[in-house]
Amino acid sequence: MERVIVDGYNVIHAWPQLKRLMGEATLEAARDKLIERLSVFGMVAGADVTVVFDAHHSAARSNSEELVEGVRVLFTRKGHSADHAIERIAYGASQVGDVITVATSDRFQRDLVRGMGGAVISAPELERRVVDAEAEMDRRVKRYQ
Repeated sequence: MERVIVDGYNVIHAWPQLKRLMGEATLEAARDKLIERLSVFGMVAGADVTVVFDAHHSAARSNSEELVEGVRVLFTRKGHSADHAIERIAYGASQVGDVITVATSDRFQRDLVRGMGGAVISAPELERRVVDAEAEMDRRVKRYQ
């Protein structure tokens, strides 16, 4: 199984459309749009996609996880970073033989994941892959209309 783990806020700040949405609307709107786009990517790529967000402004005492449009969405508990959660998920997936790809532009995170044997793509590379997946989904939909 291919597992794609996304550093949510890192990607939001790196994708111009999401960064603009965050400024014009809300952070929640940017998160929702990212999840929507990752859902299409996951369906087309056949990948298990997880997006991790820091819970900066949350009083949650434990991690919060839910499935939204086929994407696992994880908010870390207060005081814990997305980086640590991503490392934990990547390590667990590597132990069961999953193919791991982490999407982040954080250099330290990239080195750590590579050390575990995982692949790393930058936020702009993830955006290119998502755009390609959206185009493929459009082609599929038009084919059946």
